[in-house]
This record gives sequence, C-alpha cells and structure tokens, in this order.
Amino acid sequence: MTDGPHRLELYHFGAVANSLKPLLCLAEKGLEFTSHRLEGAKFEQYSSAFLAINPLGQVPVLRHEGHVIRESTVINEYLDEVFPVPALRPTTAYDRAQMRIWTKFVDEYFCPALTILGAHNARHYARQIPRSELHAVLERIPLKEVRDKWATIAGDSYSDTELEEARRKLGVCAQRLEQALATRTWLLGGRYSLADVSVFSMAITLPNVLPERVNAAATPQLMRWHAAMSERPAVRKTLAEHPRRGAPSAPSAPDA
Repeated sequence: MTDGPHRLELYHFGAVANSLKPLLCLAEKGLEFTSHRLEGAKFEQYSSAFLAINPLGQVPVLRHEGHVIRESTVINEYLDEVFPVPALRPTTAYDRAQMRIWTKFVDEYFCPALTILGAHNARHYARQIPRSELHAVLERIPLKEVRDKWATIAGDSYSDTELEEARRKLGVCAQRLEQALATRTWLLGGRYSLADVSVFSMAITLPNVLPERVNAAATPQLMRWHAAMSERPAVRKTLAEHPRRGAPSAPSAPDA
C-alpha cells in the first residue's frame, strides 16, 4: 500500500458498475491503494462515518492528498491526469472529446437503464426490511432519487412497461457498441482508453442481462471486444481481487 500524503484510498462496492470504473483504472496504472469495500445491502454507504466523507452517500469515492473526489468518470480523469503513465486519455483534443462522448453516454443513458434492471433484481433485499422500519431506513438516504428507488423496489417494484423500456435501452446500447466496434479494436480505434473502461464497467453484464440480443450471432463485434476486455491483465486482476457478490450495491443515481 502507498503510505504518506500520496496515499490513495478508494471507497467502493466491488467490481460492479460505477465502482468497477476506478478499480480498473487503478489496476491499469499499477497504482497501489487502500481499498474500502462497503456493503450496499447493509446501507454502509449511509453510515455516519462514510457520510462524513461524502455527504451524498454515494460511491465510488477517491481520497488523495487530503482531497475527496466523487463521481466515477471524474475520478478516472483525475487519476489519469495525476498519474499519466500509462496514459488512458487520447493526446488530441478531438479524440478526448470522442472519449467524453462515450463516458457521457454511459453516465446518462447506459447506467440508468442498467440500474432499473439491477434494482428490480435486488428487490428481495429491500423487502427484507421490516415495514415498521422502512421509513427510518429510507430517511438515512440523502438523495431523493435513490430513496425513491429503494421505496419502489421495497413495494411493487417497477412495472412490466418500465422493465421492458430499460431492456430496450440496453438493446440500443448493444447496437451502438456493435456499430462502433465494426472497424475498431477499441472504442477510439487502435488505442485503449477510459472510454473502454467506462463502457465495459456496464457492458460486462450485458451477455447475461440481455442474452437474446447480446451474443456471438447478434453482436459478434461487441462479443469480440468483450472477450478482449475480459482478458486484459488489469481486468482479470480486478475481478479476482474484488469479486462481484450476490447482494446489490444499491439503486444508483447514477453513482450508487
């Protein structure tokens, strides 16, 4: 671990969605850091100790040199600026803009659609909260959007129409990736970047979440890229050291 004023600390939910983004970035750069894994099913992100670090109760959070950096996309750009080797952002302004188009797409479209299905699948955790305690539990959540999602899955959950719309949007994501990767090794061409890190952190589950639309026959280029991502040493290391667990992280908005 890194000691002294340059020590890096990451608060996260493990190798899942937004938490996976900085974990992959740190691994690609070979950076040592202190890992603080929180259990979303136990509402550890709403403990007084963590709220003192991030009053919004969201992860991931990076601490470095006395500073707290929130939002997974911002964390990765910060890491690449402060620790520029190996570089994970393009060198030209145009290519950096293309990278940000992908990360913006993830944050504003891909992740919210995935969150609906993830929250729905985690509804049994919310329903384990005694009804007499539910209000007090929800009151601990600072963000209304997240409170509303927990309340939704603790009740009737999402409607069939809402779930199908989320699946439709994930299908749009899959087709956009298939088209983009038709002539490219990575999302920005021949160079691996934070665009791949950001998108893969959501797309890692697509073959399981949407098997009828994401498979070798329907999306061969996406599956080829998915396999290449899965074989990267940093990805394999991250998934081995921070395995995904059955319990949900939390409904997110967009960082959980």
